[in-house]
Amino acid sequence: MNKQKNMILILVVSFYLCACGNSGNPTPVAFMNHTVKNRTGYTEDSAAIVEQLKKSLNKHEDFFYSKEYFDSTQLIIDTILYGPDFNKLAVFVIAKNPTYRQLAPNKDYEWYYNATCYLGLRRGDTLDLRWEGPNFSNAYDKSYLSKTMRHSYFTEFATRDTAANSPYKYNLDDIRFWDGPIWQKWKHVK
Repeated sequence: MNKQKNMILILVVSFYLCACGNSGNPTPVAFMNHTVKNRTGYTEDSAAIVEQLKKSLNKHEDFFYSKEYFDSTQLIIDTILYGPDFNKLAVFVIAKNPTYRQLAPNKDYEWYYNATCYLGLRRGDTLDLRWEGPNFSNAYDKSYLSKTMRHSYFTEFATRDTAANSPYKYNLDDIRFWDGPIWQKWKHVK
């Protein structure tokens, strides 16, 4: 019965996302970021990011504040987006946990997934990562969660705060994002 309810929920949300596909503020084609790092560099960055995030997980910091995360939590780098100079990046992270770690475990599934976004700045050989959020929680389908994150960060991120001085001026797939006001968090970054 729970599987049927979850399938119905997924179908309803999928229909909503398809029907409302033009909602939010999609990035204009002229401003799409097409920066791609070579496979070796991407793999090295993924490994370094996982290593750094594991430290946050073990200390229960930032996104990993909850005790549901433990030493066997699997961290998956879903996507790394790069700025044109490769010194700024955005990381979509998915955490995979067994359902028995949930407050109200769903016994119909073995695993559940949570996800978020970190922004990063390369400083020499190290990456300074900062949790950006928001959190996506308790999904049972990893690929659906990945699509949900992409929709959020590529069409709705620029609408998070409409104040004139908002740091959320551009979506993460917008080339202007990499020089946008959100990078003011790093004082020496222009």
